[in-house]
Amino acid sequence: MRVYIPVSGVWLLGLLMGLGSRTTAQDRPPHFEFGHIREQDGLSSRKVYSLLHDREGFLWVGTNNGLNRYDGTHFVKFRHQRNNPNSLLNNQVYALSEDKRGRIWAAHENGVSYYDRTTGRFEHITTFGNQPLGICKNVRCDRAGNIWFTSRNRGLFGYTTNTRALHNYTADATDSTGGIRTLPNGLVEDPDQPGLWMAEVHGLRYFDTVKKQFTTYRNNSGHSPVLTPNDVSALAIDGNRLLIADHTDHSIVIYDLRRRRILKRIRPASPQDRADFFGSAIFVDRQHNLWVSTWGGKSFHIDSRTDRVTPLGHAQSEPNALGSDLITSGWQQSDGTIWLGTVNGLAYTNPERALYDVYDLGALFPALTDERGIMSFAEDPDGSWWLGTSIRGLLHYVPATNRLEVYGLPGKTAQYPWGSPVIGLDQWADELLVGTATGIYRFSKRTHHFKAIELPPAARSVSLMTFRLIGDQYWVFGTSKQAFGYDLARQQWKIYPIRSASADPQFLVRQTLLDRQGDLWLDIHPEGFARFSAQKKEFIVTDTHQADYEITLNFLTEDRDGSFLMATGMHGLVTYDPVRCRDSVRIENEVMTLSQCTAAQIDRLGNTWVADLNLFSVITTGGKQVHNFRLPLNEYTTGYSTYLFPMRNGHLLSAQKGHLVEFKTENLRSAHLPEPVLLNRIALNDTTLLLHGPTSPIRLKSDDNSFMIEFSTLSPSANQQYRYKLEGYDGWKESGTQTNAVYTKLPGGEYVFRVFAVGGDLRSRETTLAIHVDTAIYNTRWFQALLVGVILAFLYSLYRYRLQQSARLHHFQIQMTRLERDKAEIQYHNLINHLNPHFLFNSLTSLNSLILTRPKDASLFLRKLSVIYRYILQNKDSELVSLQAELTFAQNYIDLQTTRFGEGLHISISVTPDSLTRRIVPVTLQNLLENAIKHNIVSDDCPLAILIYTETDRLFVQNSLQRKSFVETSNKHGLNSLKSLYHYLSPREVTVDETATEFTVSVPLL
Repeated sequence: MRVYIPVSGVWLLGLLMGLGSRTTAQDRPPHFEFGHIREQDGLSSRKVYSLLHDREGFLWVGTNNGLNRYDGTHFVKFRHQRNNPNSLLNNQVYALSEDKRGRIWAAHENGVSYYDRTTGRFEHITTFGNQPLGICKNVRCDRAGNIWFTSRNRGLFGYTTNTRALHNYTADATDSTGGIRTLPNGLVEDPDQPGLWMAEVHGLRYFDTVKKQFTTYRNNSGHSPVLTPNDVSALAIDGNRLLIADHTDHSIVIYDLRRRRILKRIRPASPQDRADFFGSAIFVDRQHNLWVSTWGGKSFHIDSRTDRVTPLGHAQSEPNALGSDLITSGWQQSDGTIWLGTVNGLAYTNPERALYDVYDLGALFPALTDERGIMSFAEDPDGSWWLGTSIRGLLHYVPATNRLEVYGLPGKTAQYPWGSPVIGLDQWADELLVGTATGIYRFSKRTHHFKAIELPPAARSVSLMTFRLIGDQYWVFGTSKQAFGYDLARQQWKIYPIRSASADPQFLVRQTLLDRQGDLWLDIHPEGFARFSAQKKEFIVTDTHQADYEITLNFLTEDRDGSFLMATGMHGLVTYDPVRCRDSVRIENEVMTLSQCTAAQIDRLGNTWVADLNLFSVITTGGKQVHNFRLPLNEYTTGYSTYLFPMRNGHLLSAQKGHLVEFKTENLRSAHLPEPVLLNRIALNDTTLLLHGPTSPIRLKSDDNSFMIEFSTLSPSANQQYRYKLEGYDGWKESGTQTNAVYTKLPGGEYVFRVFAVGGDLRSRETTLAIHVDTAIYNTRWFQALLVGVILAFLYSLYRYRLQQSARLHHFQIQMTRLERDKAEIQYHNLINHLNPHFLFNSLTSLNSLILTRPKDASLFLRKLSVIYRYILQNKDSELVSLQAELTFAQNYIDLQTTRFGEGLHISISVTPDSLTRRIVPVTLQNLLENAIKHNIVSDDCPLAILIYTETDRLFVQNSLQRKSFVETSNKHGLNSLKSLYHYLSPREVTVDETATEFTVSVPLL
């Protein structure tokens, strides 16, 4: 007897005990896990209108707040700038297209514009015939390379790219609609004919781009079945099929363009969904599945094989759901990833390479989620699954039909109204062996009846913990130092001792393991491992080593090397070598997110899967990589244990309380080459250079030799790795998931930046960029050669200068020596002159005469003579004295000579007061006066007149010229010596001026 379990109704539990019940559903709908990219990730606005994948590999995203170029990591944003006519025309970007020249066309609120990569500027078309275009929500480049766009107010426009001519095409004059209400996503090109299909609120239209004619339901001479007055809201092309969102008929019409017939109409099953089926966008993936959104705020997936229409949810409680109620555009990558533009950012999924499928058993059997959930698993040859639960009995689930049957176990209690927890579950013949803590049952898959297997007396008081089927022998272990083996064919029990020295009352066999050699191992708490000896018919403890992790050991399995893998609650994954009896914590734990884990399994590819609750770590073969991820299930509960079970198809099945998750282990390994690496930008100190695919070498100035290069692949894979180098500067570098390379203070030269992506064992092709950095002028060869020349010339000039200076110094030293000699000679001559015996003899003779005739005058004469000689001796080493001192001294000399010559000598002095502080060579006046007296006749009859005066910083000594015919003691060098002495002291020379009546000597005052 089978009955259906309602969502509620606990009063039926007693009725269902021991009876099988079935919950049914339609075929299981597809399950999609979406990733999301939103404003916090760099998108300029969460409201996305359009998507375009350009020829260079970038994804362009039109939003209600600007245009974005996306390389998989970085966004480049283009926005309207009020004072920049070459910026984006308008921040509302409704549609995108690329022409054959690589220009990006965008449709806006007030016209269309295109972005020219070569100039980095936007050009705009906003008027036609001096009238504004108005709102444009479609733009498309046809096969000929011409641009077509629609204006809500003015109809269809064609732009010929070669001639830059713009034409406007209106519908048939008899059509009152004027063809002006083309909706977004309502303009597509016919794949075979030169024409365009347009979705209008008054029916589908076809425009012949050669004849420049419209065809509507009004002039449908070809009787096309799709040209009707029905309201058409969106279009798409799938090969040679035209997909039409027929709002009037509430369906998606599949129309064969070549055979010109409707293939089918697809409608939602729900009446409410059908009533709201007003399509706003249709996207077709390469499996011909449809992704449809409606103006009513609903999104659907339509399976191409079954035409099943599945709503796509966007509940906030499901972070991996679509995340929006409206799809606006779509695009599919070469690796199968589907990108969808929504009103809540970008969403992406890859149904072809999904890592797992989720089976929501809790939706079929809500009571399943109120305890620990599913604990054991057995896979039926027919593809169905048998599941043991903690308190909800035995389940039978058919994945193909999403059907669930529930069977309560015998021996119900108040604690376990569905029977004891099903710990062990194995298949033998057409029966299931169901192991619980208190008993073992044989369950007939044909009759769905349980039959208890009577336990031996020694096992009846044992709490059974683990079960193992080997051939026809069913092994049972628990809180006993005895193992129990049941021969299913003979229906007999055998008991085998476990040779343990432990006296711990909590002795327990927790896990069993059948290794690849066929040996049966036990994990014993608290001793370690024991192996079954077939000869001795007993279990022998092989390792009594105790470690902290053994207290929390949760699961035991064997890896490809024959080592035991233990999932522990303290140290993550631990490895045990049964040969050397050594254990070690796996080094992958350093990058695993799990230090506590409840399950571990090796998949058929050799990868190690570790799980705890909804957290998973996958260690690839050889420990090359560790993938960490979280399932979007049971986010708000921890009251369950996670299990991992191997499946016949090589997949792994994880029990997640009310869910089952089937991991497609083969999809963990990349089946496709990583996408080519896109070079996005070069960021310099004060500017950024936008890169566009294959480009000519980038030329940088010498002071721009520090920069950052941004790169990425347009792939949602979080495990993408990159390697790069700057050829000519460094070697290959591992950047991990980092998507930029920084270089500082590069010397000038030619470089090539190379980068590629690595996914598993596969790598993308290299992307390169040639970079030229100008060499700083001081680093150029010609500048260095010039600098060397200048330095050599400077050194040579310095050498010549030093030689000249040395020569001049030597000459100066010679001159100084000579001048010093001349000075000494002059001083010597002065002294000789001053001490001239003739002058002394004359003075003494005059003194003698005075003594005899005028004794008092003689005494005065003698004092003055002594003053003269005292002054001479005092200043014999002085270079200069003041003119005042020299005049005072000279007055004594004048007095002596006046006493001597009487009226024969007339000396007068006229010196300005300001010249008295000037300086003069000592005894200069005496020499000049003595020279005048010596060379001229002095007598009463012919008196000698001498005038001493100053004028213009010079001292003049002038005497009347009355030469003697013979001069005693004259060496002819007096004046010459004086000239030499003054030449040594001053650049101003001593001058001599002689006329017929006067002799004048001019001495500079210093």
